[in-house]
Amino acid sequence: MFPKPPITPPSGHPRLFMRKEHVPELRDKAARPEVKQAWERLLQYSSFSVEEAGTESCPGDVYVIEANALLYVLMDDREAGEKAKALALSSITKPFNPAYQDISREIGRLMLAGAIVYDWCYDLITDAERAFLIRHFKRLAELLECGYPPVREGAFVGHSNEWMIQRDMLGTGIAIYDEEPDMYDWAAGRFFDQMLPARNFFYPSGWHHQGDGYGGVRFQGELFPTFLFDRMGFGNVYDESQREVGYQWIYTRRPDGKLLRDGDTTPVMLKQTKYTRLHFLYLILAGYYKDPYFTSQWQRDEGRLQDKDVLFAFLFADPDVEAKPLHELPLTRYFGEPTGVMVARTGWDEGIGSATVVAEMKVGMYQYNNHQHLDAGAFQLYYKGHLAIDPGSYKGSSGKYHSPHNKYYFKRTIAHNCVLVYDPGELEKVPYVKDGGLVWPNVNDGGQRWPNEGRPPLTLDDLLTQDFKRADVLAHAIGPDKAVPRYSYLKGDLTAAYSDKMKQFQRSFLFLNFQNETHPAALIVFDRVVASNPGFPKYWLLHSIEEPETEGGRTVVSRREDGYNGQLVNDTLLPEGGNREIVKVGGPGKEYWVFGTNYVNDYPGTKEQGEWRIEVSPREPSGLDYFLNVMQVKDADGPAALCTEKLESDALVGAAIHDWVVLFGKSGMPLDDGPAILPVPAEASERAGGMHLFIADLSPGRWAIERSGGGTGPETEWGQAASYEVSEASGVLYWRQNGGSAGEYRVRKLDGTGSEPAGGKEGGA
Repeated sequence: MFPKPPITPPSGHPRLFMRKEHVPELRDKAARPEVKQAWERLLQYSSFSVEEAGTESCPGDVYVIEANALLYVLMDDREAGEKAKALALSSITKPFNPAYQDISREIGRLMLAGAIVYDWCYDLITDAERAFLIRHFKRLAELLECGYPPVREGAFVGHSNEWMIQRDMLGTGIAIYDEEPDMYDWAAGRFFDQMLPARNFFYPSGWHHQGDGYGGVRFQGELFPTFLFDRMGFGNVYDESQREVGYQWIYTRRPDGKLLRDGDTTPVMLKQTKYTRLHFLYLILAGYYKDPYFTSQWQRDEGRLQDKDVLFAFLFADPDVEAKPLHELPLTRYFGEPTGVMVARTGWDEGIGSATVVAEMKVGMYQYNNHQHLDAGAFQLYYKGHLAIDPGSYKGSSGKYHSPHNKYYFKRTIAHNCVLVYDPGELEKVPYVKDGGLVWPNVNDGGQRWPNEGRPPLTLDDLLTQDFKRADVLAHAIGPDKAVPRYSYLKGDLTAAYSDKMKQFQRSFLFLNFQNETHPAALIVFDRVVASNPGFPKYWLLHSIEEPETEGGRTVVSRREDGYNGQLVNDTLLPEGGNREIVKVGGPGKEYWVFGTNYVNDYPGTKEQGEWRIEVSPREPSGLDYFLNVMQVKDADGPAALCTEKLESDALVGAAIHDWVVLFGKSGMPLDDGPAILPVPAEASERAGGMHLFIADLSPGRWAIERSGGGTGPETEWGQAASYEVSEASGVLYWRQNGGSAGEYRVRKLDGTGSEPAGGKEGGA
């Protein structure tokens, strides 16, 4: 069925979550104040009698079983061990209806509780009782969604990728291996053959594709094999990059305590300032990887543990891992291949009034489906409120996973800050979506395609050989200071995310940290969009909670309600003039509007699901269109917004804002020769404080910045101002000009003999 697992459990007991050598350390841990809550809760569970375990006053019979078994294995409390055994033998016979939603979580936890007694209280159990328990372990395993043997569902997503295989069946198999090896061989066989390679594929990016709602849940399940095998003496069976996933929810944490939204998630309540759902995750991550920043995060979120997590919080926490402040971390983190996401911050201060800006820029190379959305190329922006948002809600009046709101709006590209290309005949090609064993009539939102008709990949081979790849990262750069960068840049090719209606789509993100109190930051998004049919309308989307204000090419999004005070000012520089149309969509009856239908999903108590967007479109049909949008943030009651200016030459286009000049290539290919005139405004080059010049889309090699020294046209004399090496990974040249040097500028690729930059100028990439 699966290859024989390369690791088999060692002889002797205990071996499930601990060996004999761990017992003294765990016994000592019980006295540590850092785990006081968990230990006292375990003692509370252990105090319930066998008769009380099934009453409403008890949190659950499984917790009573586990707590008493723990007292036996740690403290040699025979009375507790006998109680654990008696209750396990009674509870293990429970009947279950496998058709009941999510019942596998309850079934699996009962299996595990019985397995803990089997292993930790092994010498208290007779041969007949062991046979009885094994018979019921198999009965319960057959009721799980994954089946027994565990052949159902895929290796990336679905409930089988939570606890039922990676903890419950695997753990039970470890406990009973000597008497009945099949359960371990099948669970561990599938884990090593399918689930481990799948995770080792995406872990190096440090990003979990199931988002802020389900990513943490799935990642918890994935951590159990880490502990199970390590505690048996085999070390970490995963790639060490598993550790990096923990930084996803540190960097996407907003100053108000909530998270930037990603995938199927429900907006959190206004008063929630701690994200306690991940408290346990960071507790055990810190315990295994000894990472001081994970300790800092679980301390920030510290709250009451859920009953299901108490035992493992005690077993896996390491109270000796001291915290380090998060402000020691770099402000920008690149979550690389095979994901391609960049999160840029201006600080780590907390509170609703914090001046910290957080921007998320997503390429999103692979589409795994399930709780992941069709959001390749999306961005979000937070400053004193969520300004550029991911709208919609997983839960609400429409339902949850199989609700019309989820299937037709929330998961779709139209519900993200992305680009739409509307092919009116698209439903003729893809009339249905298949997911969760159901077939749904498709809708046309103008957005991205469903790989595999909506079904997830079953194995890593499926992911890599079928149509799940949706984008490529073309360039990325952070600098000039990696710890406190002024610029954070990411570019991707998103063509494959769309059907054949899209001929080419490249999106560039550039986050600028102005290091200025009144105008802290800006996010520039440049798009080169080529439709296969010039008649297909294009839409550039920006979603917001409160109603935006539009005038000319400027859109103002404020977050004034609920104590927030942030504002986003977006200048649409391309399309420009008479070819630009900006339409507001939203408000009562159009909150979740998809070309004629509103997919309502009321969720009272919060406004984070939003109800507004703008759609930016070119008026004139064209195969090729450029979109250039400059979003700056400031206080809603603060000073006027900065002026922006479109800059353009034959080869380059971009914007000037504050003391920055930003330029992108227009051709869709790296600029490989030159010289190319840089459309630098005179006022920028003459600024007393100088200017920051950022040029993207250059081919690798040495490039010179040259300034005119006299003459006109072909007779112009050019003097070299600076020269820098442009890397293949970034394609970026950054130059800090110190001011007072007016004149025309150009960029030119050198043959390798160019001189080094003059002193006092920063640059390179």
